[in-house]
Amino acid sequence: MKKTDNIESPKKKRTGAYNKRRGNSYETKIAKELRDLGFKDVVTSRSESKKMDNNKVDLVDPSGKLPFYPQLKRTINTPQYFKIREESTVDPKKFVLFWNKQEAKEKNICSIGECVILDKVFFYELIKKYVED
Repeated sequence: MKKTDNIESPKKKRTGAYNKRRGNSYETKIAKELRDLGFKDVVTSRSESKKMDNNKVDLVDPSGKLPFYPQLKRTINTPQYFKIREESTVDPKKFVLFWNKQEAKEKNICSIGECVILDKVFFYELIKKYVED
């Protein structure tokens, strides 16, 4: 038996750079999904508009066809939707939060599902539009 067989290696702490990289990849993934849905001009606000990025909007559509302002979170804990929305100056009714729920496993963190959190009035508008079409 080796000396190291009994010793548990210390759990590696994830750095801010690790979390930022994971968040950026999630933004890129959702931007691609929205482009695939027909919003061809959607890009990350990091690449397009520092002002929007600072305003809690992670994806932008320069053509103006995207009907909401998305903020994306890839976290273990539930994001504070109302707090984040208050920190933004965009129309609060059209502020939408995409959440990729994460779960810590032994060696890594993985997704256990995704959801979207949005204003109820805006949700009803979307349903109405869906029914009309």
